[in-house]
Amino acid sequence: CPFAAHIRKTNPRSDLTPEQLDSHRIIRRGIPYGPEVSHQERLSHKTQQDRGLLFACYQSDISKGFQFIQQSWANNEKFIFGKPGNFEPGLDPIIGQNADSTERTMKGSSIDNPSKPLNLGDPEWVLSRGGEYFF
Repeated sequence: CPFAAHIRKTNPRSDLTPEQLDSHRIIRRGIPYGPEVSHQERLSHKTQQDRGLLFACYQSDISKGFQFIQQSWANNEKFIFGKPGNFEPGLDPIIGQNADSTERTMKGSSIDNPSKPLNLGDPEWVLSRGGEYFF
């Protein structure tokens, strides 16, 4: 899969050593809420109902878990490191956020030209509506 793919950026199991990965392990689940997209919404390409995904994760160390994965891997355009030709994969296409620019891109989606950036559009695909930490 492309180096910037969501699953590869958030769980880079073959790109890091087991020791590097073990300190950043999380158990994650997404719980969808809201009604299915209606026929009218599908035709108009406009949502009329609130719906989304509740994200929950469990980790042993808050600073090495979700926060680290979001900030250091998903939002880091240069992660995954050490790829041929100093390849920079770009942001995680699902949850990657770029505070410095409105342009969100990833690379590796084109087999013919892996270094060609794919514009992910604006705004972000995932909008955080809040969060809680429970101990």
